[in-house]
Formats: sequence, C-alpha cells, structure tokens
Amino acid sequence: MVLGVVAWASTGLYTVQPGEEAVLRRFGQFNSVAGPGLHWFVPNPIGSRVVVRKDEVRRLELGFRGGTSVPAESLMITGDENIVDVQLLVQYDIKDTAEFLFNVVDPDGITMRDVAETSLRQVVGARNIDDVLTTGKEEVQSSTRIQLQSLLDTYQAGINIIQVQLQNVNPPTQVQDAFDDVFSSPIPIPRR
Repeated sequence: MVLGVVAWASTGLYTVQPGEEAVLRRFGQFNSVAGPGLHWFVPNPIGSRVVVRKDEVRRLELGFRGGTSVPAESLMITGDENIVDVQLLVQYDIKDTAEFLFNVVDPDGITMRDVAETSLRQVVGARNIDDVLTTGKEEVQSSTRIQLQSLLDTYQAGINIIQVQLQNVNPPTQVQDAFDDVFSSPIPIPRR
C-alpha cells in the first residue's frame, strides 16, 4: 500500500523547459502556472497539467494556405464599394498561458482566424481601393494589428500580436486585366 502511494506520488514530478509554462489544474479547475524547472504537482486523477510553448512564434495565413488562395477569406469590399483580394500573414505568441487555454475556444484555430478576418475586413472596409492597393498598405497593416490586438484583449485570449503583413493585395482575378489596362495607359496631359 505504501509503495503504491509513493509510486502514485512520484508521477507528479515533471519538468518545464525554458520557454514553456505548465498550467496546473486540481479537480479540473485552474490552480496555477509553473515556469521552467523541476516541479511536483498532485498527479491524476486529482491534478493535471498542460505544458505549452510560450515563446514559440505562431503564424496564421488568412486568405491563403501555402501558395493556394482561399477566396472566401480574401475577397473584401472596400469603403468605395470595390472588391479587393487581400491575403494576410499574422505572427503571434502567447502572453498569458492560462487565458490562452481557458478563456476562448480553439484560440490557435478558428478564434484567431475569425478575429483576424474581422479586423482586416473592418480596416479594408473603411478605406478606398487605391489606399489598399497602393499607398496605404503600411497603414492597413498597422490598423489591422491594432484592431486585432484590441479584440483579442477584449476576449482575454492571452495572445500577443507580433506582426501583421499583407502578402498579396490585388483586384479580383475576374477584373485584373481591366485594372492593369487602367494603370498601364498613359495619362493624357492637357495642352495650353
């Protein structure tokens, strides 16, 4: 009996590597967060732990996967009611492990994708097509990053946005040729 209790108690030993955090639960309820090092916590079935890489830079591709376009995410309406095809790359890490694991459903998946898409659509929808395609790309990236971080903080998702980068911004493929003709045509100069 004593050996069984000692063997069970020894399963509570665990190691957390640098850059990781362990979230500890007792009877399924959040208990605490443990940093790097050797630790002991009450083992199963009373206690459990989830070890998460906190310093890992994660990425989200919005409007594309690899090299393939995803039009359902990338086609957006601008403020002047034009359609633009926008692809976005978001890099982020975890700023609060407990919030990341417990406050939102699938923070690395559908939640992050939905919040990023919402933020980008709001920013693109407030600008005209020329700003999005040419001169205002930096501002679109900056505004999207601010909007995205604000929404994630409101949800207490425990995510820190590191960088937001526009990958491709083009008119939709159906009108690309007409758009190219407009930009390649010489502008007539009025004579006096």
